[in-house]
Amino acid sequence: CQLCMIRGMSYQHKQIGTLSLVAHAIGFAITFWVFSIVSLDTHAVTARWMMFGLLTMLSVTAITFSSLTTAVNDHQFRAGFGPLKWPDRRVALSEIAGVVPTRTSPLAGWGVRITVRGWLYSVSGRDAVIVGLRNGKQFLIGTDDPVGLADAINGALPQEPVFWQIRGAK
Repeated sequence: CQLCMIRGMSYQHKQIGTLSLVAHAIGFAITFWVFSIVSLDTHAVTARWMMFGLLTMLSVTAITFSSLTTAVNDHQFRAGFGPLKWPDRRVALSEIAGVVPTRTSPLAGWGVRITVRGWLYSVSGRDAVIVGLRNGKQFLIGTDDPVGLADAINGALPQEPVFWQIRGAK
């Protein structure tokens, strides 16, 4: 998407968290199943509150991790979860050294978590980019368009991208 940046356009891409939504649907089904077999005679009020709490938590996380939107404009890169774009990660383009496409470990999972290669922000799949910062730190952003996202960020950088300091690029 270097041509997009040259022409002053921005990059924006929304990945639907298919695997995240499937996992949450399974969580809903298990919650309903468990509470349907629990005897509600003696602890009905407690069981109903527990079910309400679990379903509320599952609903909030399902909505939050339903998608991940990545965007690049003239000044910054931003990745945000769900319809509120929160939690999010924002970085000024001047702080980015370079970006490379990669794949995450099957054990890395989804959501926001620390990995051996830096913080990971992901909703589905194993494709990602490693964003290397000029201060030597880095983080990973899950995306179903790793080449397009890497090209968009690298093309928008105010300096030539530098890749030698990015650890664990595959």
